Amino acid sequence: MGTTPQPRRRKSRSDLVHLRSLPSTQPATKIGQVTWAWGEIEAGLAAGMKLKEVWEAARKDGLDTSYAQFRVYISRLRRQRRRSTAAPLPPPRDNEEPGLPTLPQADPFRNLREQREKKKQSVFEYDPFSINKNFIG
Repeated sequence: MGTTPQPRRRKSRSDLVHLRSLPSTQPATKIGQVTWAWGEIEAGLAAGMKLKEVWEAARKDGLDTSYAQFRVYISRLRRQRRRSTAAPLPPPRDNEEPGLPTLPQADPFRNLREQREKKKQSVFEYDPFSINKNFIG
């Protein structure tokens, strides 16, 4: 049995036939189907169609999901798109130009400090080890 193994041939991009066909095939999951059709759904909504009308058209095209679930999927996709297109905050600048208004720095513990100060002013605190022994009398 003189079979010699074939030398491995390096794959090229033209060999990825199955991967290339994936975007044109409908996904198996319902959220995948809504995501797959998102371009058409978004175009219908942008054209002024109501979400229910878009859902009815999607059902006619084979998307078998309830209207309530369709609304959930749309809301998730919109939120995801909003997050991905949100502009990142600019990095802080060390050398600010004079004349430009500066924004106050965010203090995440300001609320806590204010509450503690209010509590100190409004509540009697007994200190048994205090050296101040001024009694009313």
